[in-house]
Amino acid sequence: MSTQTQTAAEIAAELFDHYRAQDVPAMVAMFKPEGIVEYVPFALAGPVEQVGPGSWGVLIDSFPNLSNSIHSITGDASGRKAWIDVDISGTQAKEAFGVPSKGHAYNLRHLFVLDTDENGKITHMTAFWDNVDWYRQLGKETID
Repeated sequence: MSTQTQTAAEIAAELFDHYRAQDVPAMVAMFKPEGIVEYVPFALAGPVEQVGPGSWGVLIDSFPNLSNSIHSITGDASGRKAWIDVDISGTQAKEAFGVPSKGHAYNLRHLFVLDTDENGKITHMTAFWDNVDWYRQLGKETID
């Protein structure tokens, strides 16, 4: 469980451990109740209780072997902000986010930015990735 002694970099490592374990409730619990999740390529942002379980749950359901591999976690001098360079991968078993399943696998580099508060809770998480490459890897022929 996150504590005030954890840096944002340590919190990020714990969050991605939970993500790798596909433990959505544990991921949500790492955020302040009013914490924001923002997925820039999807133009999606909102409270963790709405955006987190919906997006993470769909990904886990549609990509049952969904996993991540962290390249690096860099924290700022305050210990309250972290940048995470991570590959997220999986093999599609069902339709997800308008992409019909063709059984393709993907491995896509992401950048996450985490902001945390003095109590060790995530206040804001922003994610960036190349959506066109993700669609290409999954065999989607047109980009909406």
